[in-house]
Amino acid sequence: MKTLTKLINRLITNKLMHIFAVAITIQIISACGGGSDSSENNSTPSVVTTTPPTQELEILISPTSLDDLVVNSDNKMQAAFELMVALDIHSQKRGYFSLCDDYSNDNNSYAVNFESCLYRGPLVNGKLDTNLKVANHNGELLAVIWFYDDTSPQFQLWQYDTDLEQQLLVVN
Repeated sequence: MKTLTKLINRLITNKLMHIFAVAITIQIISACGGGSDSSENNSTPSVVTTTPPTQELEILISPTSLDDLVVNSDNKMQAAFELMVALDIHSQKRGYFSLCDDYSNDNNSYAVNFESCLYRGPLVNGKLDTNLKVANHNGELLAVIWFYDDTSPQFQLWQYDTDLEQQLLVVN
């Protein structure tokens, strides 16, 4: 009987030691995982509300990858737009037109990097009509008309108009 009691005590002790070891291991593993590299956690919870199929899903998330992108069905997914340029300065002077995206403005005095121009071309009898493909990131451009006879150049700032389907730059 004594041997049986010793054996039962040893089994119980071993079983308790195993349970204790498993509990400690679980505690150590759970303390090691799931953190981020930064000291702050700036993520916000993602919430998706389901609605009937005839209505759009309302998604309130902070995108963290391309998989999180939600694009409206009317988005054409184009990287460029067409800009119609129509110039008529009513002049017979020889002129040249430049449309540039790298410039600075200081009190209505422009400094232009003419190497950055998206388009450069001569005016014919003071006129120019052309269509240009412009990358979507160019929402603001500077039109410059300059003349060969030392006359000061003319500057006109153009901005993308979200209300227009056809973008247009007109200089008169």
